[in-house]
Amino acid sequence: MTSTEKIEAFLAEPRNVVVAGIRRDGRPHLSPNWFYWDGERFYVSTTRGRVKYAIFRRDPRAQLLVDDPVGFRAVLVPATVEIREDITAELPRFRAIREKYGLVVPDDDEHLRALTAEGRVLLAMTPDQPLPSWTGWGLD
Repeated sequence: MTSTEKIEAFLAEPRNVVVAGIRRDGRPHLSPNWFYWDGERFYVSTTRGRVKYAIFRRDPRAQLLVDDPVGFRAVLVPATVEIREDITAELPRFRAIREKYGLVVPDDDEHLRALTAEGRVLLAMTPDQPLPSWTGWGLD
């Protein structure tokens, strides 16, 4: 298996991505999140009331860390965040996040109602570098 295949397999596992953004005062803001990787972008669900929503509306730069603390494996990815607010268009990605972590996925109408009521948006994070140039540990 090539390193790229190993990274793809690692990202398919149900683990957290720690998303780092830059606060207005320059300090980092980090938060662990469930995610879905589609081979091009990382997707994270958040709400309009969360700090990371405000941060990424102001500054789209991010650093992502997908970590396996027990197996000493990790991937570090610089990325640019796009906030996607059309939850109907993004429903397949919201669904993919739930499925990856073994959660029951309600039917589309119920799911849309819940996402709307929670003020959900989707963070689409595009890596700034191609996958082979990401920093990784323990995946060789």
